Amino acid sequence: MKQLAICIPTYNQPEMIREMSIRCLDIYKENNIDIYIYDSSPGSETERIVLEYKVNYNNISYAHLPSDIHSNTKVLNAYKEIIGEGKYEYLWLCPDYIQLTAEGVKCIMQHCRSGFDVCVLNYRDVEHIGEKRYEDIDVFFRECAWHMSSYMATIIRISSFADVDWEKFFQRYTIPERINHSHVAFYLEQLAKLPDARAVHVPISSEHMRVSTYRKESMWKKEMFAVWAEYWPETIRALPEQYRHKDEVIRKLGINTGIFGWTNFVALRREQIYGREVYQKYRNEWKNLTNIPAVFLWILAILPAEMVVLLKKPSFKRRFMNAHLRRFCARNENIVIYGCGFVAEKTSVILDELHIKYQGYIVSDSNNEKQCFHGLPVIECSELVQRNRDVGVIMALNKENAIQVIKERPGLQLYKVFYMYKYEEVLK
Repeated sequence: MKQLAICIPTYNQPEMIREMSIRCLDIYKENNIDIYIYDSSPGSETERIVLEYKVNYNNISYAHLPSDIHSNTKVLNAYKEIIGEGKYEYLWLCPDYIQLTAEGVKCIMQHCRSGFDVCVLNYRDVEHIGEKRYEDIDVFFRECAWHMSSYMATIIRISSFADVDWEKFFQRYTIPERINHSHVAFYLEQLAKLPDARAVHVPISSEHMRVSTYRKESMWKKEMFAVWAEYWPETIRALPEQYRHKDEVIRKLGINTGIFGWTNFVALRREQIYGREVYQKYRNEWKNLTNIPAVFLWILAILPAEMVVLLKKPSFKRRFMNAHLRRFCARNENIVIYGCGFVAEKTSVILDELHIKYQGYIVSDSNNEKQCFHGLPVIECSELVQRNRDVGVIMALNKENAIQVIKERPGLQLYKVFYMYKYEEVLK
């Protein structure tokens, strides 16, 4: 039995398939990996390219599907077919614009040999989870489900998915309001049935994979509010009851991917995709989808598209940061600042101006620091971890140092963290 098959759904992207073939087929063949191309293009160019490469590569297969088929129907049918063959240990769903490097193949194969039921590859580890193994599937859901919405994120162990009731699954998740995220439901429904499910989160980088130079803008951009503000919550809420953090997972996606981040909202307003009608339609849902205060979303919605440039002014960005800080601090009984440098100095001034009380400062190693800073105590991170868990940590470090601290101090993951580096322009 072969270790891995890669399923690549595609539509009208022959350039990407050729580029992938040139860059990856030798690597895949050397590692005994089979490639399945599921193409729903109305023309035959993609098929012609695949047949051209099949002359020298016996590890690539091609299937043509109707051009009007939904992308997720294509994916689910591919899963059903490849799982039914029983020829592989693992199966990875890979978009046509993602190409593995030799290092990426090595990383994936290493984790496939470890016997996990699901492996999540995270290119943007925004929560700085690092490599983490899970035996509590609800914790896995809480931390990883939002990222599984990406086609490239999930590798499954085929034997763990061999008993899927396809008819029941299709009836439940291929209805219009759930089909766009039915692949996520597929993973999580099956994991919920496994008595001793094991999963792993693996951070990856440009060392492991590349994005095609031919990648285009998403074709469903104008439908994004339906896809992410309606269909995503609907799918997550339909999952088994043992997943207890559904609201948190729903909200994480919009924040962590940037789909419902301020920069994207501004771009969508400039393109007149976001406006009053969208704001009103989801008026009662914004708090469940994003961390942007509703008042800012309303201002943006009524602002003429040609005046959006005004939002780039430092004064507006400062108000935006202040609103986020107030909300973060209001949710936590005690506030501490991590750091005693320039960013911490600026953070202290901002909190004082906002009349927000904080208890002191945290450092990685107190041996090289003062005992007090701005008249408040400085304690070591290890001491914080042993204290009250009802603490909000304002990470007053630059991005590189903040990520390093999170990785090296796993106890910090017990706390809510606010990253000041996300507002570096305001802190200058």
